[in-house]
Amino acid sequence: MFIEIAAGVMALAAVVLVAVLVPMLMQLRKTAEESERLLRRMNEDMPVLFREATQAARNMNQVAGEMREAATSARVLGEAMGGVGETINEVRELVRGGAGTLLTNVGSLLAGFRAAYGVFKQKAESHHQGGSSNGG
Repeated sequence: MFIEIAAGVMALAAVVLVAVLVPMLMQLRKTAEESERLLRRMNEDMPVLFREATQAARNMNQVAGEMREAATSARVLGEAMGGVGETINEVRELVRGGAGTLLTNVGSLLAGFRAAYGVFKQKAESHHQGGSSNGG
């Protein structure tokens, strides 16, 4: 009887083992098939992804180069604008100094005319007074 119980327990253990192993092996087979499909698809998609990544890197390099050129142009423009600003300041200083000199010269010229007019007027009056007394 002990041998029969042992044989029954062994048979039950074998049935449980088969009942557990069969679904597990079936799931393992499905997982292996899915892995194989995934690897096949990756082999198909990877070259396309690499081409797209390479193109994206080229585009980024081109944009970076264009930005470098734009920055250089902006720096040149800024330097030119600074030069224009300096020229405007120099012209303003020249005009300011030239206007002061011009006003001084015009003032001096007017003072000379006024003095000359005064001298002519004084000579004309003295000549006018002296001419009537001498001519009479």
